[in-house]
Amino acid sequence: MTKFYSLTVGLLSVNCYLAWSEDSKEAYIIDPGSDATGVASAVAVRKLVPRGILLTHGHVDHIGAVPELARQYGIPVWIHPADRGLYASPDNAIKPWIPAVEDLPPCVDALPAAAGIDLQVIHTPGHTPGGVCYYFPQDGVLLSGDTLFRGTIGRTDFPGGDYDTLISSIKNNLLNLPDETRVCAGHEQSTTIASERRSPLFR
Repeated sequence: MTKFYSLTVGLLSVNCYLAWSEDSKEAYIIDPGSDATGVASAVAVRKLVPRGILLTHGHVDHIGAVPELARQYGIPVWIHPADRGLYASPDNAIKPWIPAVEDLPPCVDALPAAAGIDLQVIHTPGHTPGGVCYYFPQDGVLLSGDTLFRGTIGRTDFPGGDYDTLISSIKNNLLNLPDETRVCAGHEQSTTIASERRSPLFR
């Protein structure tokens, strides 16, 4: 069984998730935002063993704590190859509030392994070219990043975003998941696939 914990971090209130095996305590840190101290504290309280940092996409508000956490735990970072340019871009900033992240480690090609976790990566371009969702089928949980939110979808007016592509990604890759799947988004509240399937956005 995979267990989950979320904490809200940074100026734009990103939901960072810890996902770990109840048996092995091996864990993923997903979208750490900009609060390395808060994430590390949550890891320590639960006595977890981080095995990798997973990113849903490369926007600056989701990646700020990556350098510090990768160094602290000596763990790799994974992001979809189509977002690696965005991840490393010095223009990936929201000025004047959030500067571009410096000293980002290179990303690995293969998804890091964490014992006891059944995880599927679902590519959902549209918010960014390399946007992904992380699906835990045994637990009925989807970490949807900035692809799908409660009652709405991610923005598509940033560079690399495309509305039609995002709608297609959601309809073809997410809405076919089981109704009871809990959708835990990159910002704000959770929802379910059944609830979002009723949205007029997808008719």
